[in-house]
Amino acid sequence: MDVTFVCSSGEAPFKMEVGFFDTVQDIKHKLQERNGWPAAALSLFHDGDALVDDDGAGAAGVTERYGVVEGSVIHVALDGDDRRPRQEKKSGIRRPKARRDGVVAPAPLRVTVVSRCGAGRVEVAVRARGAVSALRRELERGAASGSGFPLPADGGYFFIHGQSVMDEARSFEWHGVAAGDEVVVFEGSVTRPPAC
Repeated sequence: MDVTFVCSSGEAPFKMEVGFFDTVQDIKHKLQERNGWPAAALSLFHDGDALVDDDGAGAAGVTERYGVVEGSVIHVALDGDDRRPRQEKKSGIRRPKARRDGVVAPAPLRVTVVSRCGAGRVEVAVRARGAVSALRRELERGAASGSGFPLPADGGYFFIHGQSVMDEARSFEWHGVAAGDEVVVFEGSVTRPPAC
């Protein structure tokens, strides 16, 4: 997937291919090969969050861990550069962040998740440009803590918005989800025919 990189040093933004399973370290090494920046001196940011270096074996890719998808923007700062994006303290309340051009980022979308038979209904806040897979993680985290929302025990389910199956690698924005929309949880799995 093509991701745009914006440098705090003032260089022109550029696009670079990032793999679905690439880790933060993989991206830093690709940037080192492409631009000659030392990987150890790079800090990466996406949607206001710092991309933390991986713990090693079993580290999740940036798509799964940070919601980086096709068309995402990653900000790059070299250590010692005082123009890094500001990190706000994690207080539990996410406030809209001002981007570099002064425009405030959109507030999280509040969607209603409904089980197929109507047995469960819960309102969830999601990022419009976040991958749908984040909704799965949020629901499973809630189920583990006893939220009471009925999910299939084996994780065999998928999401429907309108009358379309939602691709979990795509964003809510890509699926046309708006605030107040319903997302339905269907038990089962979706298979796609092989590409010719």
